[in-house]
Amino acid sequence: MILRRGLPLLLATPAMAQASGDYRWRVMRNGMAIGTQSVSFTQRGAERVALSETLIAPTVLGIVVYRYEHRYTEVTRGGRFVSVRSRLNRNGGIVEVEAEAMAQGVALRGPEGAMQLPPNAAPLSWWEPQRFGGGTPIFGTTTGKITELRWAREALPGGGVRWRTTGEVEAVLEFTATNRWSAYQVKGDDGSIVIYEAE
Repeated sequence: MILRRGLPLLLATPAMAQASGDYRWRVMRNGMAIGTQSVSFTQRGAERVALSETLIAPTVLGIVVYRYEHRYTEVTRGGRFVSVRSRLNRNGGIVEVEAEAMAQGVALRGPEGAMQLPPNAAPLSWWEPQRFGGGTPIFGTTTGKITELRWAREALPGGGVRWRTTGEVEAVLEFTATNRWSAYQVKGDDGSIVIYEAE
């Protein structure tokens, strides 16, 4: 769910506890609400299913001037990536990406056809900070490509963490001491800062 191309910080340890609980964000630009994002989690046996839905539709004089709809479902098992299915509608242009972890690597189908990624590749899911830092090959769910990202990590008072990423995506995220995603902002294609406010 990223406004920049590429779907979206020092090495994080695999032992980091995963965030739990759903997320709901109000998407703000220049002080105005332009959309929403929600991430909900369900258990399916040993698997956790995350459903992310983003709708961004700014208006001018009541007329929608841009539409960004991104829906994807990701499955993990024991914190490890299993599969993802993504559909992006950007102003009527549709991009679909599917990927599944296999023994020989991650099998991905996207806009450029089928390809095989490294076995430890995973999608850019902002609520999964254990993937941050550069040790995990990250692919964009809106592009189907490995993203070129540079990461920086900063400790916050009270045990929280702030992550910054530059490159194909320029964003700042914060997590609490319990590893819950608590803040997010990203630079849009037009250079403006888009802020996600928790609802």
